[in-house]
Amino acid sequence: MTKTVTNIKCPKNWESEDDYSSHRPALWLAISKMDVKDSIYEFGCGFGSSPLIASMNLWFNSYETNKEWSDKFVHTVYVDSYFDIPFPSFGKYTNEVGVLFVDAAPGEIRKELIDKWANEAKVIVVHDSEKSSQFCYDLEPTLSKFEYRLDYEPVGKPHTTIISNKINVCEWI
Repeated sequence: MTKTVTNIKCPKNWESEDDYSSHRPALWLAISKMDVKDSIYEFGCGFGSSPLIASMNLWFNSYETNKEWSDKFVHTVYVDSYFDIPFPSFGKYTNEVGVLFVDAAPGEIRKELIDKWANEAKVIVVHDSEKSSQFCYDLEPTLSKFEYRLDYEPVGKPHTTIISNKINVCEWI
């Protein structure tokens, strides 16, 4: 099931300010619908969302492969590879990834990260999913494998897609 929307109502601080933060409303929607006992994983940090997620006091794990960039964010862990991050085990938490946000560089690895976590994360939020990015990210074949897909297409800005094989994200709007 697929649904496309051009607007998502969200709190003012989650509204998009530029192309780099165009994913905020979709990411906020996914986080607002998750079980508070689940965790949020972010692959690729940035000023567009990392500080906002960190301020929510939820179980948040941010990872970045660029050491200089990761040092700019208090809640981000530098890793050599996104593919070596283990499945979480947090004791009192549900040990489930409620939301995985994929905005990693290089962009070509995004589809591989999505494939790896497709059955581990309840919901995956993918930035830069517009058709004009296909030449770079080649996401469409990967995104179309999911049972549920919500495409957020704000006018004049990069798109964001919320996908899941477990939760009907189309019912959220």
